[in-house]
Amino acid sequence: MPRPSLLGSMEPLDALCQHFNVVKTFPASGIPLPRYFDMPVTRDAHMPSHALALYQSTTTSYIQPLIVPIDAVMYNNGFRVDIFPSSAPGSTSPVPYPHPNSGTLTVSLPIVPVSVPHIASIPLLLLFGLGLETQTNSLALHLLTPQVISEFPNSAEMAHEMSLLAEDEFQRRVKYNQGMWKNVLALGIKDSRIVELVQTAWNVTAEARRLRQFR
Repeated sequence: MPRPSLLGSMEPLDALCQHFNVVKTFPASGIPLPRYFDMPVTRDAHMPSHALALYQSTTTSYIQPLIVPIDAVMYNNGFRVDIFPSSAPGSTSPVPYPHPNSGTLTVSLPIVPVSVPHIASIPLLLLFGLGLETQTNSLALHLLTPQVISEFPNSAEMAHEMSLLAEDEFQRRVKYNQGMWKNVLALGIKDSRIVELVQTAWNVTAEARRLRQFR
């Protein structure tokens, strides 16, 4: 039985954290990241193995990384590009413990710095690449509007509908969909359904951008 989607009720990073039973946590500003990153635990169940520290590969200025929980085995099963260092012999999965200062159940995760083309769309890509989310209609609705999706598979009509969006929303979707497609290529997601869906969304978006230039 497929697990229920969390994407209808929360943002992708929140959904990713909920799947891994941890609280979304941001690093302290102005200080270097430690080797391990503490995340409060919501329940002692499936824990992440690592915390990704996501950096933008296309910027030269320092921006505080986004911390994303992840399971290395699930990642390696879903993506072709290796981002994890080899585990030391005898290393074990992180185990929750009561934090000595607050008493809050906490898991301490090894940090893996990763540069990606587009930080904001990585949580959504990971949800599907790790197999935590399987309902591709939820993915489509994060990339395209319902009006655009209703024209599928007519790509010309999809692009026409996309081109009618208000300027702010259109530019936001151009940036997001292009970034998502670049992330798909950069990390080598294995699921061909996801590759095809994201590529279609980007092709429609790019064609809509071309159509707007002739108005």
